[in-house]
Amino acid sequence: MAKIFRRYKSTIYGNYRKAYLIDGLLTGIAMSLVLLLRDCMGDIPMRQPENFVTELVLAIGIFLFGYLYRKELPRGKVTFKELMLLGLGIGVVSAIAFGLWVWLYCGVIDTNMVFYYNRQRVCMMEPAEASAEARAARELVMKYTAGDWGFIAGFRSAVMSIIIAFCAALIYRTEKSPVVEKKEKEK
Repeated sequence: MAKIFRRYKSTIYGNYRKAYLIDGLLTGIAMSLVLLLRDCMGDIPMRQPENFVTELVLAIGIFLFGYLYRKELPRGKVTFKELMLLGLGIGVVSAIAFGLWVWLYCGVIDTNMVFYYNRQRVCMMEPAEASAEARAARELVMKYTAGDWGFIAGFRSAVMSIIIAFCAALIYRTEKSPVVEKKEKEK
């Protein structure tokens, strides 16, 4: 079984915790500004708080800050593990910031957005003449609150950040971790 699983010993070259807190907050603010700009423009239909534009901003944030992090390290040495932790950290922090912003925005700044999002979600569901389960699901969606939409936006952004962080870590890594062989037990 030991031959199947490899054991890696990796070195962390920088302070990725400080980087993902700051960079994740900046990415979350950028995602929040995109939501605000979309609402100010008015003519862009918004079915939900997060969409391809906010995901693109998330991807740009993870890739940009991963690149800048690598450039700051001595001789640019960085492992996949370190970049993956950085990307996941940026994604989670930005998702939390974005989810809190959606909650604040829908609950305080523009309370009509909750009704609008609910109505758009119901329109994407089955038609009105469908089964009783579909009607019950539509009624449940119409009861969503600002907190529900904040959670949905944050959760979907966090899940998307996993994929983006993996891609960024594969692209930006400069050093492979050595495989450590497990020593045989002496009898």
